[in-house]
Amino acid sequence: MRKSLWVGKWPKVSIIISNYNGLQLNLVIDSLTSVLNCDYPNYEVFLVDNASMDRSVQIIKRKFGKNRRLKIIRNPINMYSQGLNLGLENATGEYIAFFNNDIEFKSGYLQKIINLFQKEPKAALIQGKLLYFYDHKMIDSAGETMDIYGNPITIGAGEKDLGQYDRQTKILSASGSASAIRRSVVNIVGDFDPDFGIGYEDMDFALRIRLKGLKVLYQPDAVIYHKRGKTDLSNIVRVKVRWHFNKNRLATMIKNYPVFLLLKALPITILLYIAAGLWEILIKRKFSLGFTRFTAIIWILRNLPSLLRKRFTIRGDINQKGEESMLNLLSNTPLFKSFLSFVRAK
Repeated sequence: MRKSLWVGKWPKVSIIISNYNGLQLNLVIDSLTSVLNCDYPNYEVFLVDNASMDRSVQIIKRKFGKNRRLKIIRNPINMYSQGLNLGLENATGEYIAFFNNDIEFKSGYLQKIINLFQKEPKAALIQGKLLYFYDHKMIDSAGETMDIYGNPITIGAGEKDLGQYDRQTKILSASGSASAIRRSVVNIVGDFDPDFGIGYEDMDFALRIRLKGLKVLYQPDAVIYHKRGKTDLSNIVRVKVRWHFNKNRLATMIKNYPVFLLLKALPITILLYIAAGLWEILIKRKFSLGFTRFTAIIWILRNLPSLLRKRFTIRGDINQKGEESMLNLLSNTPLFKSFLSFVRAK
């Protein structure tokens, strides 16, 4: 009786963990163990496997198959954004928490996230404080933003945690590695863009939330640990991911920016693509990575009618204060620094 009352006090949370080759990278077992042992009393877990080439699914079934909280969803293709949507389709919770396969829980994490949702009725997306798993005194992320040219900026990344990010605040976007949404927001802004694959799907989602006048918040009391950087860095994967990021940066701008900002930023961003692509091909001799700049522009041109239809849907009914808040939270990065961000991208 006590247990049912305790569970009833807390709304149900659906936890969605994205996995690709997490067994081979020695990540997913530890992460899933941490999640299934979390101290939140009312939750379900969906492990979405994005067509892993290792034996992730088989080993997870063998090790955790008897845990009634866990359900495994197999995505037939390695498309991260489509995997997130598969998780959304199956989730039954009032709130949904997203995690990559390289996180570890700290006690009370979900409780603090849910408490903030309940205190802030207009909060649609919340991120806690991400610390480096291998050094708990180093910040991994205290929120996400970008400049007008689409260069992503992780707030606080690599800084020593001295309490400088201990204040609850508004952020432009939340880390895709660990964040949570109110389930009802999907009915308002739609799901993750399935054409994105990987990269900027979280930023695009957050901008759509802001354009509806809803809040994206940072909750520093909710701490979680992240093993950033442990991923499949084979050349084929790196090129594929770079291409998705390049096209999705432009797509995010086209879908969400007001006309005046789009006319200002998009031509410069394309010029930066061309300059950075030539730099990578001619100077750095990274031909495959350099060509992704140009093939991304070609993809945008081919898919422009679809992108404009999405833009019409998103911007056809926006909240003016929400748009002002979005614009105020974009980073004011000088153009030269933006170019350096392009050419230094791995």
